[in-house]
Amino acid sequence: MPKRALKAQHRRITDILKRRVLRGQFSEGGKLPSENELLKEFTVSKHTLLKALDALINQGVIIRKQGSGTFVAPSVCAHGNRRIAVIVYHSDSPYYSKIIKGVESYASQKGYGMILCNSRGDISAESRFVERFIDEVDGFIICPAEEKSEYSAGVRSLYESEVPLALVSNTAVNQLTVLSNYVIPDNCTGGFLAGKHLAECGYEKIGILLCEDLEKETIRERLKGFKLALVQYGIPFSDSMMLDASSDDPEHGYMQNGYDSAAKVIRFANGGTCGIFAVGDSLAIGLLKGLKEKGVSIPGQIGICGFDDIELASQWDISLTTVAQDAEQIGEKAAEIIIDAVAQLDENRVARHIVVPVELRVRKTTAKMPL
Repeated sequence: MPKRALKAQHRRITDILKRRVLRGQFSEGGKLPSENELLKEFTVSKHTLLKALDALINQGVIIRKQGSGTFVAPSVCAHGNRRIAVIVYHSDSPYYSKIIKGVESYASQKGYGMILCNSRGDISAESRFVERFIDEVDGFIICPAEEKSEYSAGVRSLYESEVPLALVSNTAVNQLTVLSNYVIPDNCTGGFLAGKHLAECGYEKIGILLCEDLEKETIRERLKGFKLALVQYGIPFSDSMMLDASSDDPEHGYMQNGYDSAAKVIRFANGGTCGIFAVGDSLAIGLLKGLKEKGVSIPGQIGICGFDDIELASQWDISLTTVAQDAEQIGEKAAEIIIDAVAQLDENRVARHIVVPVELRVRKTTAKMPL
């Protein structure tokens, strides 16, 4: 992989020295090479070197003794302050909370703490969190916000600075994605499983309920798989099968938007049986509630399949058919990537791309239609 044109030199030095400390190259309380020796090794300005050393001091990895030099901090500092910053849209959502649980579970076993930030899908907020914590943590796990298929300035700066980074849940279609670590669910296969199931149920009409812009790769892949399934079953796809819900309730997973879409789905069914693939469980559960309040028989008149398998989906009064993804495993794998990266000194390490399998879980919101 070619060297990156833009690098934050001080961050690169910080990472290298920190890894040397954590791997025991310098003993606890031991003295680091002098500033002149480090300047000669890294061939940078004194300003850049001091910036790197200051970052290590802020992280509790080293201490500076006036007139004596810099020394490895006591182990309680050097090893107790390992932290990963996790930036998600909404930490209290049923989906993101599982990712966070997975990160926390794996990281704590390895002696790492966690800083949690909520971007609410705003690229400016995401960048501010990156800027705030870049010199205080070992790496970042980010569910990235995007705008016109571009990542935030914060995500781009992490890549350019060679800070350990793992993207989760969502990726954009650009070159940076190819060069970055990511852990995502198999969205295309999930969309295919949903479309295949609804087709096999024999609903007279089939549609997909969307609540986010199709610029988002996650949604495009689910739609792609859904279309492929319909093609396999000889069902012509048209844009009229894409039903747009509004997207003004992201903090609750668009549940209210699903609820508000009930009338639109009823019109789409037009008196016949209809199967709907809602691209997220909260959207699907909102739709389920709205349809029930309007007296629609589920799954006899309208069947619903979601995506995610959040805890609410399996409750007895909901029992949602859905495509299950292991969000906790996504978090665990992302934490593993970061912690492995911290332990490696190889600057040319290959980006890891992990696609987590999904599976269909059939419950009570879909059923085979009588012939």
